[in-house]
Amino acid sequence: MTVLEKRMRGLNRDLAAAIAKVLDDVKPKSVHRLRTTVRRVEALVSYANPDIGKKEERTLEKMADLRKRAGKVRDFDVLADLLGNLGNGSAAKDRKTLAELFEKKRDQQAKRLVSALKKLHEAKFFGRLHRIAEEAAVPRDKNRPLAPLEEAKLQLVEMANDSGSGQTLKPSRLHEARVTLKRIRYVAELAEESAAQKDFIRRLKSTQDAIGNWHDWLELTERAEKRFSDRANSALVHEARTVLSARHSDAISSVQKLFSLAQAPAKKSPRSAQSLRTVQRSA
Repeated sequence: MTVLEKRMRGLNRDLAAAIAKVLDDVKPKSVHRLRTTVRRVEALVSYANPDIGKKEERTLEKMADLRKRAGKVRDFDVLADLLGNLGNGSAAKDRKTLAELFEKKRDQQAKRLVSALKKLHEAKFFGRLHRIAEEAAVPRDKNRPLAPLEEAKLQLVEMANDSGSGQTLKPSRLHEARVTLKRIRYVAELAEESAAQKDFIRRLKSTQDAIGNWHDWLELTERAEKRFSDRANSALVHEARTVLSARHSDAISSVQKLFSLAQAPAKKSPRSAQSLRTVQRSA
């Protein structure tokens, strides 16, 4: 059994466990685990590029839909946590208003997620995932010259070269950068553990977290602005905007630092054209 097949089978077990946890209780931790496990499966499939049939392709599409549904639940968990970080006493009433709104919407999304999980919680779904695991043992691109860590590093270099200076990143591009960094990180996780691998993953995650923190505050600020649009001087909106500005600066600074390190002179390894293939499913 190859390393890739072992990883895929392990992820399949993790996915089954994550689905069971969410079906038992839609807790924030369980939803987050489900979402990240799906992302890791997608990253492995993208890297291995296995030769699978239409039924397996549809299984991956259904799995991506689960990720998106879990993401909608997760969004409201994060927003609720951020509200607790706003300390302006005069905004207490507005915080309660938003908290109740987020809780209501979270419950709606949680019900939709559970409904989708119940439809997929069947033998055929997991059987097809096992089929994908078997095919992942022999990557379609048999001449792939790069191991997972080297592949991840080269993808980061290409990303840095394509993006240029972090200061030019618009909000939409900044969010896309976070999604791409996640995919690169999950490819790096396929490599054998080493000091170099851990350091590379640590740097990626640091930037991911910085961008993610900014994006979460952006989401909270926009929702607050929409909810209290009839008031010109909302203390909650003002405080959220202040935090958002600081988090945006942190995100840009982190991206610049990561890209600067990635673009440092280094010997470039050869690779095949197909090794650049990435999952095209939307975040």
